[in-house]
Amino acid sequence: MELEEKTDFGYYIRQSRKRLGITQTFLSEESKVTRAVISGIELGKIKNPHLDTVIKISNVLNLGVFLDEVPIR
Repeated sequence: MELEEKTDFGYYIRQSRKRLGITQTFLSEESKVTRAVISGIELGKIKNPHLDTVIKISNVLNLGVFLDEVPIR
């Protein structure tokens, strides 16, 4: 399944993961988020993941999460 827009959160997660050379399995183990959820986000099947999930994945990928322009780490 092709991602429809390159502005999708899943697109950026996948690109960041690939840039770091890590697998979905590694990201899953490090973030404590199931591989199925990571895959679903990357494929656009999960469009609005829980904030906790976003933070866990972003921390492993060394990405910032911003809410109302306030970074969360």
